[in-house]
Amino acid sequence: MSNPVTTEQVAQAAGVHPSTISRWVKLGLLPQPQVLYRGRRGKQTGWVDHAPAQAKWVQEQLNAGLTFEEVAEALARGDFSPMITAPRKAHRDSTP
Repeated sequence: MSNPVTTEQVAQAAGVHPSTISRWVKLGLLPQPQVLYRGRRGKQTGWVDHAPAQAKWVQEQLNAGLTFEEVAEALARGDFSPMITAPRKAHRDSTP
């Protein structure tokens, strides 16, 4: 994980304070971040690539009037699906 997604990036995507992100993790609305030990640089929290999108989705559900419990139930049902796609290599057609 060379450039992990930071807590600040996750919070910014949802338009909330980083402490809100920590609360959402405790409530099960976001995945647990990974703690990365950087030697002399200290610790850093790294998130899965879809965490900013999931945080934004959670905020949208809360803005729509759902409770934390209802959002957690929606996540358990699979209402949020991360759209992660690997970069595609350009395919060159060798025929003229």
